[in-house]
Amino acid sequence: MAWFAVRAIRPDGGEETIRIEAADKTAAAATISARGLTPIRIQTARDTTAPRPSGGSAKLATRIARELSVLIAAGLSIEPALAALSRHAAEKKLKAAADALLADVRSGASLSEAFAKRPELFPAPFPEIAEAGEAGGALGRALGELADARERRQAVEASIRGALVYPAFLLVLATVAVSGLLVFVVPRFESLFDQIGRDIPAQAAFVFGLSRTLATFGPFLLIAIVALVLAVQFALRRPALREAVDRRLLHLPVIGNASRTMIAARFCRVLALLLRNGLSAVPALRLASRAAGNLWAVRRLSEALAEVRTGRAFAERVEASDVLPPLAAELLSVGEETGELGMAAERLATFYETRFEQNARLVSRIIEPAVIVLAGIAIGIVIVSILSAMVSINDVGL
Repeated sequence: MAWFAVRAIRPDGGEETIRIEAADKTAAAATISARGLTPIRIQTARDTTAPRPSGGSAKLATRIARELSVLIAAGLSIEPALAALSRHAAEKKLKAAADALLADVRSGASLSEAFAKRPELFPAPFPEIAEAGEAGGALGRALGELADARERRQAVEASIRGALVYPAFLLVLATVAVSGLLVFVVPRFESLFDQIGRDIPAQAAFVFGLSRTLATFGPFLLIAIVALVLAVQFALRRPALREAVDRRLLHLPVIGNASRTMIAARFCRVLALLLRNGLSAVPALRLASRAAGNLWAVRRLSEALAEVRTGRAFAERVEASDVLPPLAAELLSVGEETGELGMAAERLATFYETRFEQNARLVSRIIEPAVIVLAGIAIGIVIVSILSAMVSINDVGL
């Protein structure tokens, strides 16, 4: 048994893509026909739990979409466009990706099928957008809009990372400074007290003890931290565990609200892009839910949309999924009723992207002074402890 993505026509004339498990393509087509639908295209389904593309892969995919859109808009068909992209590629990764796509196209595959073979580089909605552009004869425009959406998202993410880099740098620098004091400076004062033979004040004794502990077990602690990080990264490759972690993140007090805002921005941006390129509401909503970036959110949204197909109210089910903010569910419902779902999704995407970026900058402005204050307190405790110990020497008349 294998999973297949079947594109079919409903009795009302609309199209949708259905994921179904069957022995082969013939069996999948028979199952779809038994449901009263007309299958028009069947292909092996991609794994929805495929690894998330790295930052470099995401930028590479966006660049390919951008350059192909420019070449196709200039009048080239897809094969000459890929050949030109490969011929003029200055980077090895770009040339390798273009060569692989070109080989598939020359063997008879469409660009959407070539994208679908490489989900690690071209995740959803790359294949769906390309397929919509091919069907409508506007592949260049579709790829250009996809590149616009991804560049906008990458710009927002880069802005957020930039806002958080300085606080992270301060935190690392403060940790290194305090550790350096404890490991290299404090032991010199402890040896001084040992030579004098006087009792060490309690506050200084605590700092000296902490220094000895860090000097003895510091390397092992560093190794343990690195091993823990690697173990967590390996464990999160398991879909079940990653989904459980994603679910927990959505229910944390502050992080949960930020995660919902980011999910809403991604969901609405992809939804608007799919609708603009000719997909009907049902498949567009399902594909947009897969772009949420959170496995728990993907599952909950997919379940909610499955219930919507059975006649349940859209806003009610999406809000009950506890993934999107209530405002997003309400406005998307209004947009669906008025026939302006794409426009509503576009506005919501811009709203939530701006809101998330503003919140990230606000958090960074709060973290910066907090890290500075905490570092100052830690360093101050060490210095005051040493000074108090030195003063105690004078108190005994030495």
